[in-house]
Amino acid sequence: MFLSEFLYIIKRVLLSPMVIGIVIAALLYLQLVFYILNYSKKKNKPVEPVSKEKKEEADDEQNEDDSEEE
Repeated sequence: MFLSEFLYIIKRVLLSPMVIGIVIAALLYLQLVFYILNYSKKKNKPVEPVSKEKKEEADDEQNEDDSEEE
């Protein structure tokens, strides 16, 4: 087999619709896998526990606001 015949066969194989379709499908599958691996949800800010003092201050402010509206 000469080099020209070998290159002709390789060219025909690489340009066949089945090989092109399989390569495209494999690339899409890899893109999906890497997207899933790198996906991260947005993290919510940690909620600080409300101390009794802050809770009382918030209640007082809410009561003042209610009395001003009436």
